[in-house]
Amino acid sequence: MNRYKYILFDFDGTLVDSSEGIYKSLIYAFNAYGHEIPSDDLLRQFIGPPLFYSFTKLFSFSDEHAEQMIEKYRERYKVKGYLENTVYPGIPETLKALKESGHILATASSKPLKFVTDICKQRDLIDSFDYLGGTTFAGSNDSKASVILNAMSSIGANKDNTLMVGDRLFDIEGAHQAGIPCCAVTFGFGSRDEFLEYKAEYIIDKAEKLLNIV
Repeated sequence: MNRYKYILFDFDGTLVDSSEGIYKSLIYAFNAYGHEIPSDDLLRQFIGPPLFYSFTKLFSFSDEHAEQMIEKYRERYKVKGYLENTVYPGIPETLKALKESGHILATASSKPLKFVTDICKQRDLIDSFDYLGGTTFAGSNDSKASVILNAMSSIGANKDNTLMVGDRLFDIEGAHQAGIPCCAVTFGFGSRDEFLEYKAEYIIDKAEKLLNIV
C-alpha cells in the first residue's frame, strides 16, 4: 500500500528549473520602469512565492505598482520566458514510476495555470499528471495553502494520504497550513537550513529519492 496516494508538486524549482526565463523577464520589467536591476540573490528569491508577494515584500512597491510590474514581466514571459527552462534530472523517470505504482499526481503551483500547462506540454510532462493546479492571472496573491487545498479537493485527496513536494519555505508553510506534510528538495532554490527551520518532514537531494518516501 502506498504511504501517500496523492502527491502534489510545486513547479518552479521542483519539477523545472525555469530561472533563466524568470530572471530575464524580471530584468525586462525592472528596466521598463527604470528601476535598478536587483542582485542575483534577490532575483533568486522571486522563485517560489507569488510575484505580487515578492514585489511588495522585497521592494515595498505599492499594490498598484506591483500589478504593473507583474503585467510587464508577463509581457516578455508569455512570449519567450516560459520557453527558457529545463526539467530537473530524474523528474520524468520519477513521475513515471509514481504513476505506475498507483499514485495520483498533481501540481500545486503559485505560477499561473496557463504557464504550468504550456511548459508541461513543451517538456512532455503533461501525461504524468492527473490534475494541474496553479493560479489565475488575476489571482497573483493567492496563498500557497489555498492552491494546495484546491488541488486536493480537485483530486479527492485527504490530509491522511497526501504529500506536498516543493523547494521553498512557502511550500512547507502552505502544506502545514493545509494539514499535510512536505518533502523539500535541495536541487531547487531553497536551502537545507531553510527546510530545517520550517520543519519539512522530509528532505531529498535527488528526485528519485521520493520513491523511498511514498
